[in-house]
Amino acid sequence: MIRFALAFVGVGLFAIAGCGSSDPHAAPAVLTTRPATEPAPQELLIPLHESIAPPWKFGTGSEMAESGQAAPVAEEEKAILGDAVQVTSGFAKAGEAYFGPDMKWVIFQAAVKPEQQYQMYLAKLEWKDGKCVGAIQPRQLTPGNSRNTCGYFSPDGHSIIFASTAGKERPDEPSGGYQREGRNYRWSFPNGMEIYKLSNWQNEFNPVPQVASAPGADTAPKMTRLTDNDSYDAEGAYSPDGKWICFTSMRTGDGDIYVMKADGSNAVRITNNPGYDGGPFFSPDSKRLVYRSDRKKNDLLQVFVGDLAFDDAGNITGLKEEHQLTNDENVNWGPSWHPDGKHIIYATSKHGHQNYELYMMRDDASHQTRITYTDGADILPVLSPDGKYLMWTSKRAKEKTSQIFLGKFTMPEGS
Repeated sequence: MIRFALAFVGVGLFAIAGCGSSDPHAAPAVLTTRPATEPAPQELLIPLHESIAPPWKFGTGSEMAESGQAAPVAEEEKAILGDAVQVTSGFAKAGEAYFGPDMKWVIFQAAVKPEQQYQMYLAKLEWKDGKCVGAIQPRQLTPGNSRNTCGYFSPDGHSIIFASTAGKERPDEPSGGYQREGRNYRWSFPNGMEIYKLSNWQNEFNPVPQVASAPGADTAPKMTRLTDNDSYDAEGAYSPDGKWICFTSMRTGDGDIYVMKADGSNAVRITNNPGYDGGPFFSPDSKRLVYRSDRKKNDLLQVFVGDLAFDDAGNITGLKEEHQLTNDENVNWGPSWHPDGKHIIYATSKHGHQNYELYMMRDDASHQTRITYTDGADILPVLSPDGKYLMWTSKRAKEKTSQIFLGKFTMPEGS
């Protein structure tokens, strides 16, 4: 297979051994934003290298059944979630998958032993009679010995963003991620994690160039580093109109949500509260954000929606109003929008920290409806652009590892 190896020529970034998370005793990073007059970051060519395929397995529905995939319980199949299929198998862990705008490709993070940290992967979904039966043509985008997360497609499908520590790993930092400590949870924020954009990626994955361009134009895959703060910048997502990227940053020493233009310029701070605000997604009309927060500093994430403020030129200037949708003794996280812009789906620890389940609610917090009922954590839900399919991360499979699942979705009655 062909693998994208990130070698950032001209900016002194090369993949090195070691991975890390932020040092709690380190001084806070200095706030740096790109001025309005600063040009967009330079695009850098990505060398392509041959690599040996890891021992993953992307199976069809029948293969997953033979492997012992856990069957969903009746409550899921009644009217809401049907024809669920396990998309990934054989990874030590896989998750946080997002649809491409044409629903042909997905981007996700996964690890293959002995690699401990997540790498970013692309895979092509296989559809038969309106049902997903698996994924084919996996591609690894990122180099080993780095942490990688939060991949997302641009609305036109020509670009992908993700966060990576490639070239900025710190071997002395502890392992990152969402880690269990008794009944509490601890987030780690690698200081070297930055947001990158990969353009023209599909011209490597398809035999015919997919990006329209002028004669003689260079349509080779290219990488752009959008942030460079030596602090945690991750959890990014495009706005549906393609103009903005929302993300989480620790550049002031506290986790807050920012919005920047799609070229990485004009970063604007959206939240300014003690504690962590993160995991933002734009609403379908690009005017609101949904996100999670532990601003009470009790390790219990809650779901918020923020109405964005705009100036006369249509630029985002900050937060106009904020609405807290959950306020309980549970961890509520991974919220994302239904394409109708009126509903939000999220995961909650309401049924135990070993059995996260998915719920849907209206954007005013009413009509909360349980979506999943199967034993094992169900988290990180995302709906397809047409709202007909749900993709999420689950431990319901026989191997009890985090893997990606996808099923048909029907809006719950009365929601």
